[in-house]
Amino acid sequence: MMRILTAEQIRALEAAADESGISYLRLMENAGAACAKAIRTRFDDTDKRRVVVLCGKGKNGGDGFVVARKLFENGYDVHVLLVQGPPKADNAREMFGWLRELEQPVEAYSPQSERQRALLKSADLLVDAVFGTGFSGVLPQELQALFDAVAPLPAVKISIDLPSGVCADDPAVEGRPFCADLTLSVMALKPALAAFPARSFAGEVEVVTIGVPKELYKPYERLFAFSDADVAKLLPARRADAHKGDFGKALVVAGSYEMPGAALFASGGAVACGAGLVRLAFPDCAYAAVTAAVPEKVLLPLASNRFGRISAQSEKRLLDALADATACLIGCGTGLDYDTRAVVRAVLQNAEIPVVLDADGINAAADDIDMLREAKAPVILTPHPGEAARLLGCTAAEVQADRLAACEALCAKTGATVVLKGAGTVVSSDGKRFSVNLTGNAGLATAGSGDVLAGMLLGLLCQGLSPLEAAVCAVHIHGRAGEAAGEGIAQCAVTPSRVLDALGRVLSRFTE
Repeated sequence: MMRILTAEQIRALEAAADESGISYLRLMENAGAACAKAIRTRFDDTDKRRVVVLCGKGKNGGDGFVVARKLFENGYDVHVLLVQGPPKADNAREMFGWLRELEQPVEAYSPQSERQRALLKSADLLVDAVFGTGFSGVLPQELQALFDAVAPLPAVKISIDLPSGVCADDPAVEGRPFCADLTLSVMALKPALAAFPARSFAGEVEVVTIGVPKELYKPYERLFAFSDADVAKLLPARRADAHKGDFGKALVVAGSYEMPGAALFASGGAVACGAGLVRLAFPDCAYAAVTAAVPEKVLLPLASNRFGRISAQSEKRLLDALADATACLIGCGTGLDYDTRAVVRAVLQNAEIPVVLDADGINAAADDIDMLREAKAPVILTPHPGEAARLLGCTAAEVQADRLAACEALCAKTGATVVLKGAGTVVSSDGKRFSVNLTGNAGLATAGSGDVLAGMLLGLLCQGLSPLEAAVCAVHIHGRAGEAAGEGIAQCAVTPSRVLDALGRVLSRFTE
């Protein structure tokens, strides 16, 4: 897992490392060396790649001097431009002196220099080492002009720690920060790199470690992000002699006359993520639509009410199916009325297995929060901001203004594991530790996408993952499937069906 630390926490961690015997100068050397190694790993020097490093006057510039020195020592054609004049920070000045001993090209940046403009245009790699965690406010006008000028250049753009112009703790941005293809975040992720709009300037994000002992990180166990490797470790392996009973029985209670597609997407997600058997309970008025596209599911048509939704008269049949299930999902496309509330209440009161509540299942519970807190079995809620707002009695804008606080409040109010959906989906099971998702794209912002996600979560629960593990894995993989579904097409053309189609390919990355 990748920790997410604020600028203040980074400073405290650096101070603790210094007290333990790892000096600030050594930390700077390690940071620059680690970033240079990451660059060398991705971009070898076969063609004597030209690298231009933009260095500021502070500690981030000091990291940049080390990056330049290490790349120069490894055969790269390196040029350093001082975009704020000579370094001011003590350690940065020392690193600058070491760099000058190599007689490496270093010069003050001048926006009037035709030669420097040609140098920037000829660069293969452009490294941004201007501002780091100490930045706040607005970029100086001359730097804004520089970043605007280099943005369309063909060089691969790499930011050290943060894209310059992004405040470490605040995803809101003023002006136009350096737009990176790759950000090498030192020691830990920063909150701004896990949320939009700042995240859109970071490109791919990689955390580089700099030799700080693991025990010094222990006070900082609140906010994390998961990598592909982290998720792969959580997914269960399949034995060669396994049978369907090993992978659980999923019960999906979903759909209505108006929204039969939700039932198909949710049950499809459970199938794609490996549930051994998926039983789909739906109102019988939607029989024709559902049976046209469900070869992999066992069907449980239930009595419909006059609105085309599951009738409360179906409670006994539904509870019989619940008793035979490993995990249950309810709410996708069910609609909301008296019968829906009664069915959701019956499931929560009787379930002895994990229950995922999505969409109208959440809306039903919003009218009676006690049914969540009194549930006998684990409950997983998957609200979007509007549904979260109904649960909390606030507005969606208030939820979005502080998503961590909203997730914390939801955990406290409901006692459930919460998946607060949106760009940078937040997951927590206790309101104390949070995971922020870094995968996905805007193509997932479409009706039906959440149904697929809820079904995926259900499928993973059926295979023995805990509610927190299943939620984190489902969200991460769902994002990767959205990315895969969007390859070669416009993001507006990404559909839940395309995401389902991509899941098999995406899962192979995690399980093989």
